[in-house]
Amino acid sequence: MNSHAIECEGLSRSFGTRPAVSDLTFSVPRGSVFGFLGPNGAGKTTTVRMMVGMLKPSAGTIRVLGLDPISQGESVRSHCGVMLDNVGLYDRLSAEKNLEFAARVARINVTERRQLVESALSRVDLWDRRQDRVSGFSKGMRQKLGLARALIGDPEMLILDEPTAGLDPSNIVMVRDLLISLAQESGRSIFLCTHLLAEAQRICDRVGIIQRGHLVAIGDPNSLNSQGLPTVRLTLSGGDPDQVGALSLPRGAQVSPLGGREWRAVIADPADIESIVAALVGAQIGVRAVIPEQVSLEEEYLRLVGGEENE
Repeated sequence: MNSHAIECEGLSRSFGTRPAVSDLTFSVPRGSVFGFLGPNGAGKTTTVRMMVGMLKPSAGTIRVLGLDPISQGESVRSHCGVMLDNVGLYDRLSAEKNLEFAARVARINVTERRQLVESALSRVDLWDRRQDRVSGFSKGMRQKLGLARALIGDPEMLILDEPTAGLDPSNIVMVRDLLISLAQESGRSIFLCTHLLAEAQRICDRVGIIQRGHLVAIGDPNSLNSQGLPTVRLTLSGGDPDQVGALSLPRGAQVSPLGGREWRAVIADPADIESIVAALVGAQIGVRAVIPEQVSLEEEYLRLVGGEENE
């Protein structure tokens, strides 16, 4: 069995002359939760649609569970629970009938179908609304029903595009806990597109950040900051802080302003902090405090994408 749930090599997709995804190369180990992060229009949904065979790559290759989504799309979709940005529910049907229809399409027998529908609706806290028409559902309820539909058939892998969009904080926590349990209870692989960086840091084993179609960072969400290098916060006093950027620093070290007299130093070796402090003192810039810190995924995300929302 292939050890990777997803493998992309040089994956690209253009619409006319406009590139939407450019030269994506990464892999997702089986049994892991991978977060795919990026601004609106960065290429997340285009990537997901190539994963499930809805779009053909302009260049490069992609494998999902060892299968080619273009030539083996039906097989890919039979092993994956998919929730796209457009949930695509049947408004005239009840929540229960929507899932029953999905189960019939998946060729699940009647007895197992009923059990799976009840389990999926209960997991997203919609069992009490099972007989209500979807036309009366809120955006958040539709999102939860879309997630329930993705669970039908107990798929080997979940591919979820913004599953918490439109949910209130309590339901976001419910979905987060559900995804964690789904990953843990059966070693299921999960590919998760999300804007919720704090949730991604809690849920995901690894994350990738995409901007303008390019993968700009990938790794452990707790050490993605500055490619996993140690960081310290410097509080300066006296002297001219504008001179900090011109200092001669150890190789691999970087110092960036945080505002006021607060600076962040990224260091290749913990011993380098002594050289940085010596350089500051030599430039007659006082050092009031040196505090080791861990940069949050949110801070690193904003550093990489600059808070930009692409069209």
